[in-house]
Amino acid sequence: MSRGRAVASTGLRVAVSLGLVAYILSDVDRGDILRALLGVRLDYVAAALGLYLATQVLSAFKWAMLGQSVGLDRPFVQYLRFYFIGMFFNLFGVGTIGGDLARALYLSGGRNRALAIHSVLFDRVSGLALLMLLGAAALVAAPQFHFPWPLWAAVVFGGFGLFVGWWTCPWLVRVLPVPQRLRYQVQHDLAPFWRDSRLLGRVAGVSLVFHVLQCGVQWCLARAAGTELPFSYCLIMHPLLSVMLALPVSLGGFGVREGGYLYFITRLDIDDSIAVTMGLLWFAVTVLSGLVGGAFFLAEGARLPKLRARAVPPHAA
Repeated sequence: MSRGRAVASTGLRVAVSLGLVAYILSDVDRGDILRALLGVRLDYVAAALGLYLATQVLSAFKWAMLGQSVGLDRPFVQYLRFYFIGMFFNLFGVGTIGGDLARALYLSGGRNRALAIHSVLFDRVSGLALLMLLGAAALVAAPQFHFPWPLWAAVVFGGFGLFVGWWTCPWLVRVLPVPQRLRYQVQHDLAPFWRDSRLLGRVAGVSLVFHVLQCGVQWCLARAAGTELPFSYCLIMHPLLSVMLALPVSLGGFGVREGGYLYFITRLDIDDSIAVTMGLLWFAVTVLSGLVGGAFFLAEGARLPKLRARAVPPHAA
């Protein structure tokens, strides 16, 4: 992407965030938001933060399973450290490198970069597939919330379809032409991850537990903001909110996050100030977790990962 296009893209995201935030502040009583913030229960915020950090440890464990299965043999504690550093990069956008790429480069140590990047890519894709499967299953199991049928159909058919597509991807890409890049990547670059069905089962199980616990974070945030949500509703809300925040349409999710909470929370006749408060609390939890990654980054000497390993002199070899 050229510098001009990058600047234009960033400007558009800033404009979208500012527009959404301005609309929310004009529609929601700011006095009610202030009162809701002053009434936040810090014990539930602490519980949400602790549970969120636990889920990140679990996610790092899943990534370690994937990396170690293809020969990236590092201790789990290093995977954990690199994972949290990636969270820090994702949160603050340090330099020009993304969090996922950062943790892949830290893992590779300048060697086997492609393999490390593929482990991160497969980690992300598998997480998305299980996230949408959870949301789809929760919608089917909880018809009492009466979501609009276009949303219901898109999430249910899309979620189950994405999971089946992820599981059977090596067979599905065979319909593509041989030189097609996606087919080559799946059948060669990512093939080791799909060859082991037991590994796929373990990855799916860990991902599912991870996402259910993340729904528990949402339940804690609702209690912190002064309301109660059925856990079954959190199982629907969290996957859809996560997908919304993953879309590259805003700056740091501002506006999109709060707007998403407004849609889901007010459907249950809960005050809109509670919805905005939950959005702000969710942002605070991610920031605090990112600062943990920042501490790991400082412990590494605040150095960016090397793109290539240092060449070894022939006499040293």
